[in-house]
Amino acid sequence: MSKITRNGESFLDFKKRSKTSDFPTSFCHYIQSFGETYFWEKGNFHVITKAHHAREVLTSDAYSADRSSFFISRMPKLDLGLIPDFFGVVSKMMVMSDDQDHTKRRNLAAHGFEDQVLERFSEKLLLTVKLLLEEIKDKKEVEFVESVAKKLPSLILADLFSIPAGEREQFTKWSSTMTGFFGGASQYRNEDGIEVNQAALSLKHYFTKLIEDRKKTPGEDYVSLLLNSPEIENFSHDEVLSQLIMMLVAGMATTTDQVSNIMFQLATHPEIQKEVRENKNLIPSMIEECKRFDPAVTFIFRVVRKETSIGEQTMAIGDVVFISTHAINRDMNSDLAPDILNIHRKGTHFAYGYGAHYCIGARLARMEMKALFEELLTGLPPFELDQSKDSIRDHYSLSFSGFQQLNLIIN
Repeated sequence: MSKITRNGESFLDFKKRSKTSDFPTSFCHYIQSFGETYFWEKGNFHVITKAHHAREVLTSDAYSADRSSFFISRMPKLDLGLIPDFFGVVSKMMVMSDDQDHTKRRNLAAHGFEDQVLERFSEKLLLTVKLLLEEIKDKKEVEFVESVAKKLPSLILADLFSIPAGEREQFTKWSSTMTGFFGGASQYRNEDGIEVNQAALSLKHYFTKLIEDRKKTPGEDYVSLLLNSPEIENFSHDEVLSQLIMMLVAGMATTTDQVSNIMFQLATHPEIQKEVRENKNLIPSMIEECKRFDPAVTFIFRVVRKETSIGEQTMAIGDVVFISTHAINRDMNSDLAPDILNIHRKGTHFAYGYGAHYCIGARLARMEMKALFEELLTGLPPFELDQSKDSIRDHYSLSFSGFQQLNLIIN
């Protein structure tokens, strides 16, 4: 076996120059055009485009979720001494852990995400969605990203954590700074490092006080449920803080991007919009199909920790493996016209990952999106793209894709 190497225009450059109307299909085809598994020299990582190979990587102990070394390699101009608090928080997160550490931290974070807890939260979630959409219901022109998509996850997560209304704006700002830096939206200059470290430190201080308050006066919010878990005594204070910050940060950008991507598909497929308006039972399958077709997370990546191979591709310890979500989503459905949006499709997707690291907040995300699109398609008249203004995709990093602007006409 040997290392199959490929070269071409960088993936991020290709994303950025793609036409809004062509993406994500053109991006998927570009990645697939180089083969099933290959080493991409421009990015210094391997690429996986087949679903069965993705499952292999995401369930094998030959690969690690600790991607610290890869993040550091992307920061050659940043003085790492400026971000000790950021790395201190990230290093203890469940999503950066393996084996027993991962299982232990995941079990802790899962408290508050049990079905019965989320069912109790669903009524409050629906009320939040209704109040948010009240702000746009009488408008004829709407910029959807700022008006709805960015606000929704921050409001829902603030509700989940029971953050007082007067503290939510600053809370959201810290979270967004962490999300952008973690997700690759930063230029990784020293000033960016100072800003993200301050955000991490501020969140640590905030959650420390919140933990003290919840210990004195527990409620039914996520923090109280976490502190009430039987295994909480097995965790250090810093570990608890990291899981709380992770649950906050992880759901922000991905939900904003995914909601925007789905809205774009509805705005550009009037026949689908009409069908789901006439049959609300199709909304969940419509949402899942849009996630398959246009996922917010464009790559899932791992680091090789045992010399191994995928197909004909050899991989050394320390190598980075990028799994193309667009490609594997379409590979699973390759016999069913994968490049066509079909809301009656019974196929599955990797939008929330796979294996031990499957997104712990997937149920909450589905609840958010279902509530949002049921209210949108019930309470708003038909909508379409505003052709007098540009709707601009936001390819702010290699790993994520959403919209910077999504201008709509409400008919």
